[in-house]
Amino acid sequence: MENEWQPMCSAPRDGALIQVRIPGHGDDNIVGWGEGLLDSNGDDAGGWEFLEGLEPPNDWTSGICWIVNEDGVPSTQPTAWKALIARHNT
Repeated sequence: MENEWQPMCSAPRDGALIQVRIPGHGDDNIVGWGEGLLDSNGDDAGGWEFLEGLEPPNDWTSGICWIVNEDGVPSTQPTAWKALIARHNT
C-alpha cells in the first residue's frame, strides 16, 4: 500500500515525526507535534516543531509553527502529511 498524503486534521499529535507539505517550502519537511510550549501571552500551546538540523520556513519562530509568530505574522501552516517510511540500507 502506498503512503498517501493526508489532510493535516488527521496528523498524529503524539510527538511522532511525520513528513509535511508546506506551501512555498516543499514536501520534504520533517516535524513532530510539541506540547508544553508557551505562546506570546505566556499561555500553554502546542505546535508543529521542525526536526533539529533542518531549515524551517522563515515565519516559523524557533522552528515552531505558531498561529502568530513573534513578528505578529501567521506561520505558514502545513497542508498535508504522510508517515515516514523506514529506510533500510541493503
